[in-house]
Amino acid sequence: MGKMRKLAVSTLGLMIISGGTLLYAAAGKTDLSVYINNVLQKQPGISSEGQTYVPLDQLPDNMHAILSLDESAGTVRIYKPNVNTVLLDEKGTIFGKVRTASSSTFYTLVQVDQLKTDVSDLKITITDPAGKTDTVDNQQITEKKESFWFKSAAYNYTFTEKGGYTIQVYLKDTASKKWFIVSELQISTT
Repeated sequence: MGKMRKLAVSTLGLMIISGGTLLYAAAGKTDLSVYINNVLQKQPGISSEGQTYVPLDQLPDNMHAILSLDESAGTVRIYKPNVNTVLLDEKGTIFGKVRTASSSTFYTLVQVDQLKTDVSDLKITITDPAGKTDTVDNQQITEKKESFWFKSAAYNYTFTEKGGYTIQVYLKDTASKKWFIVSELQISTT
């Protein structure tokens, strides 16, 4: 009986020291590297008994979705609205390429449908190749609709560096008051 007790205590101690790795391995679970759009995510996924599990909090930005977590009700809701974004120059012409070191005035036209949750605000940003982000427009959404169009105010911007500039559209979830990227496009410089 003493040997069994020593073995159990030793095993428990080893599991505590190793951070539960033995218990984890014994349960047949394996860590998985998770890539979304070919970008390695910070948190690994888990495969167990033929099922794959990934952390929810890394999905919204990568999938352009809105995440609503209600721990008290034990629910998670993921909303994936259909959001299309187009850039228009001062003449109303669609564009996606500009010359380096040029200044352009543009409007961002955003079309949203299949929005199944309440949002309070819409924000549009531009990020240069060095990672500097500016806000193009930020407005309250006053009409609560499943589908709507939004045209930003005119925005003048100088494309100082060669490379890709990222336009991102965010919606602010009314319940959590968090911003979620729902659309993204690139402007190329020549």
